[in-house]
Amino acid sequence: MTGTDRGASDRTRTAILRAAASALRGGDAGMGEIARVAGVGRATLYRHFPNREGLLVELGAYAAAESLRALREASLDAVDVPTAVARAARALLTVGRAYWVHSTHLPERRADEQEVGRRVAALVERGRAEGALRADIPAPQLAALFGSLVIGALTQDELLALDVEDAAEAITRIFLDGARA
Repeated sequence: MTGTDRGASDRTRTAILRAAASALRGGDAGMGEIARVAGVGRATLYRHFPNREGLLVELGAYAAAESLRALREASLDAVDVPTAVARAARALLTVGRAYWVHSTHLPERRADEQEVGRRVAALVERGRAEGALRADIPAPQLAALFGSLVIGALTQDELLALDVEDAAEAITRIFLDGARA
């Protein structure tokens, strides 16, 4: 395959993944519906993804890579911790709203998923070191709580009703200030 062919194939693959996320967000779309939404024939879809399970696994990997890209672009280390928390929430929600579907979890986490977790953990560690985040909850648990807030905003109808900015602000306020009056 030439470089040009490979580029076209990669673009088709990406278009299929984006269409799959869109189609699957609305329900339990089959491969035919995904091909239709992607604007490709079923043969093209099956050439890239031999089955639905493989497509879901690849979609998870693509979403993790996009999350990592969004966190890098958010320049978390260039701002104070509260601003970084807000940027991280916004970045993860923006990607999550585009690509969150019923996920297929592998027993081992993918490298990009692990790196997303490491970046959130590093932000928590920095926040604790600078006195911006509480020290009475272990850092791994605090990072997991932040992740749980993001996942909640991607799965709970009450939070899905919010736009990304409002959901990110709510996550940031709860994470930084808690729910106490």
